[in-house]
Amino acid sequence: MKKRILAGVLSAATVLTLTTGLTGCKDNGAGHIDPVFTDDGKKLRIACWNWEFAEYFDAFYASKLPEGITVEWAQFPNEGKNYQDNLDRLLKANIDAPADEKIDIFLAEADYIKKYVNSDYSLDVKSLGVTDTTNAYKYVLDAATTDSGNVLKGVSFQACPGAVIIRKSIAKDVLGTDDPNELQSKLDSWDKFNAVAADAKAKGYMMTPSVLETYRAFANNATTSYLNDNKFAPTEAFNNWFAQSKEFVSKGYTQVCDLWDPPKDNQMLADGKAMCFFGPSWYYNFSMGTAQKNTNGDWCVIQGPQAYFWGGTWLLAANGTDNSSLVKQIMNDFMNDTELMEKLVKGTGIKEWKDGKPTSADHYNPCFANNKAIIKKYVEDASYGNSFLGGQNDLAVMTSVADNIVWKKELHTIYDQTFNETLPKTMLDFFSGNASEEAAWNKFYNELATVDSKITH
Repeated sequence: MKKRILAGVLSAATVLTLTTGLTGCKDNGAGHIDPVFTDDGKKLRIACWNWEFAEYFDAFYASKLPEGITVEWAQFPNEGKNYQDNLDRLLKANIDAPADEKIDIFLAEADYIKKYVNSDYSLDVKSLGVTDTTNAYKYVLDAATTDSGNVLKGVSFQACPGAVIIRKSIAKDVLGTDDPNELQSKLDSWDKFNAVAADAKAKGYMMTPSVLETYRAFANNATTSYLNDNKFAPTEAFNNWFAQSKEFVSKGYTQVCDLWDPPKDNQMLADGKAMCFFGPSWYYNFSMGTAQKNTNGDWCVIQGPQAYFWGGTWLLAANGTDNSSLVKQIMNDFMNDTELMEKLVKGTGIKEWKDGKPTSADHYNPCFANNKAIIKKYVEDASYGNSFLGGQNDLAVMTSVADNIVWKKELHTIYDQTFNETLPKTMLDFFSGNASEEAAWNKFYNELATVDSKITH
């Protein structure tokens, strides 16, 4: 899952009084650390970058914990590698850390899952006893599997197939229909999408609320990597997005702003002018709070011009944890527990979290659960619908996308967060007219050098 903007940085955030535990470790003589499993922890510490998983955990799982376990969340906002940097610091010290300071579970998302899966910071989940992955989506497992040795290092409670999220009232005005099936036929290729952008402009609308909006749809269909032999080069997918973006900016089909800035958020208000937003279910359920409060029901989802995914939250067991049995149970349950998976899909009974603790506000946050059997059940359930989407069964739209997502290890790098966030955001300087295209690229190269000075271009 991606992000919701958070105020402040908490190094060991909120403690919930809700009581069992894992490891000491030893060097195996081959440069790696072997886990030694123990179960004597009384504090379960989970590292995270936002409160989404905490909301689910508190609502659906905290009451199941053994008596006497205290849960503590070490939360650091995701922006600018802040979460990774703080997580690295904690994991490096984890084996020798005092019991109450050990990280037991840490969360990772798609843009840096490769880094942690292929490190000694994470444990083989099968060694913990997590073995039933029958109903998990293949790409979710592939993303958490080591590049060599085929070792599964993480599990997830969600899959993140992407969609085009359409403002129905605007679509009705521009295209004469708000029926999702008809909208899909009118927007099932980039050529059609770009042509409709002109129609939307003629009616006084924008096609997208941000020049960065379509980036993930292009980027997650790349056929080459940004990095080859430690040399950076833009992918064909990036070049296609960049060409579209230049056209959209020059013709007024979009606006120049970041994905998380107020100018975009304002397009979710009743007087908003943007027709198409891009994101998976976590995006409209978790990051479109403005729309949920102001234009609820005036939305639908379609697959759009190109199937894609965006983000995801993986649970990894930290090397050094002293709560192995509990970590095993949590991982298994957040993949396979039928009741829990159904609660995730329904997304009700959740309290919104702020500043590390639940508030009194109800938070409707349904999830595309990483369980094919549960998703199939709700796809076939005529009574199921997402209220934000006016009752549309979004799972039925996304299920075929999820089945066909492919995670190609060779296309991903440990620097994907830099390529997928810093790079397109740096181009805002060019799109806004504040820098030449060359100057924008030079700014990115300078930022890339701070990440790894050995990367050439």
